[in-house]
Amino acid sequence: MSTGRVILVTGANRGLGYAILQVAGARNAASTFIMTSRKLEAGQEAAAKLVKEGVKAKIEVIPLDVTNDDQILETVKFVEEKHGKLDVLVNNAGIISFIKDQSLPELRRVTNEMLDVNLTSVAVISTAFQPLLHKAENPKVINITSGLGSIANAMTKKMVRYPPYGASKVGMNGVTAHMQSVENDRIAREEAEGAATSKTGRIRFYSVAPGLLNTAFTHYAAMGKDPKDGAEVVVQLIMDDQRKYPGGTQWEFEEGQMREVPW
Repeated sequence: MSTGRVILVTGANRGLGYAILQVAGARNAASTFIMTSRKLEAGQEAAAKLVKEGVKAKIEVIPLDVTNDDQILETVKFVEEKHGKLDVLVNNAGIISFIKDQSLPELRRVTNEMLDVNLTSVAVISTAFQPLLHKAENPKVINITSGLGSIANAMTKKMVRYPPYGASKVGMNGVTAHMQSVENDRIAREEAEGAATSKTGRIRFYSVAPGLLNTAFTHYAAMGKDPKDGAEVVVQLIMDDQRKYPGGTQWEFEEGQMREVPW
């Protein structure tokens, strides 16, 4: 069983997920990173590339389609049998789909497709891994959201308008907040009953907004920032052992510092 951190990042064979492993793996050589990828070969190639780039941390690869419940259970079993715990779950896998015509069936199809990956799968995977997260000393769930997921920001003119995608990220943020509330209730209940909680990890749930990135996800937007810069907000939370950042919150990393983002 593992003694160092065990960190699982979904959809990590490219883009932001890959950058998270690049940055966090360089700073956490004693940790084990589990990279999930829809296609095993793509994940293996990405892991080999990270090693060539000098990442010293151990990298394991497992295939995972986040909408496939059987594969989710297989991934949980893999982590349980090999490591016995999970310190950090990064729900990075996500999609943005665009409407091809103005028909209602097309709008329904595209909206449901994004909700399934960006919202439902985050809730399902986070729930599936909770028993292993509770076995870690300082467990965290970090959900990759978007500036469009902030209702406060969406009401301003600085955000682009795409309701189906934005709604999927608003929903993800809601899952983050509600899961934190449930976890807080569990802790309060155990403390009221006088139960020992020292051996049960207290999960902190976060949403993070990495900003517009120059990746395939954004069709390599010219104004997008380097994915490694976008990964910094995730890495800051991974490395926070002093509990500086309370759970049930949303964060970004801009101009060299962490900033809390309004819901």
